[in-house]
Amino acid sequence: MPGASQPRFAFGENWQSFVATVTKESIAAAERGLCRLFPDGTLRGCRFLDIGCGSGITMLAAHRLGAASVHGIDLDPASIEAARRLLSAHLDGGAWSLRVESVFDLAPDRDGRFEIVYSWGVLHHTGDLWRALEKAAAMVAPEGQLAVALYRRTPMCRFWRLEKRYYAAASPAAQSVLRALYQAAYFAGLVAAGRSPARYVAGYSARGMAWRYDVHDWLGGYPYESTEPRTVGNALERLGFSLERVFERKARAKGLFGTHCDEYVARRRP
Repeated sequence: MPGASQPRFAFGENWQSFVATVTKESIAAAERGLCRLFPDGTLRGCRFLDIGCGSGITMLAAHRLGAASVHGIDLDPASIEAARRLLSAHLDGGAWSLRVESVFDLAPDRDGRFEIVYSWGVLHHTGDLWRALEKAAAMVAPEGQLAVALYRRTPMCRFWRLEKRYYAAASPAAQSVLRALYQAAYFAGLVAAGRSPARYVAGYSARGMAWRYDVHDWLGGYPYESTEPRTVGNALERLGFSLERVFERKARAKGLFGTHCDEYVARRRP
């Protein structure tokens, strides 16, 4: 884990702002994202754990798709508050819980195990990706499923690690300048590729998120690690899992504008 002197990005502040913008369309997009990972009604009747639950929108989507209970943990108290606001506003009853906790503190003997453990874009921000993956995997019930999304390694990852470290510790004014510069460069890249920036932003619906919130999340996401599909597959195999689905997404321009998450769904072998 990062030392006490190292900056850690305040994801929760971003999610608290995002929760106020959540619409039926963004919730539906979050549901589609889960159905892509877990097709054929897999979620129905399961116990669902979201590690690094952020805004709580994935927990909400899992509940709406039939999960018997949804549980979320997050290291940032502001994220837990954001998720509590969202779930309280959209769930009339139902079994759900939230608590401030690190993935490194999870204990299956105390917390039980879950048919589905989900962690999207979180474990690579813990400061110890592989130990975090091991802790998450330990929470999966026999023949249950683990879904994780992890940054794809690119030649630019060293640069982005330095940028994120700076951004996470920067003042709001400095962060605003960096966001403006990044967005201008990103839009220029879209135009050069013959694409409309306005249409891109309007059509952005990754897991129910909005583009401007994801930009802040990307620029500030520190600690930061990245990896490759073969390495992840080997790690899951050693932990007793078999890969069922992998959704690879290579970064454009060798990571010049950042990287994407590859998504992995694996089942614990009986």
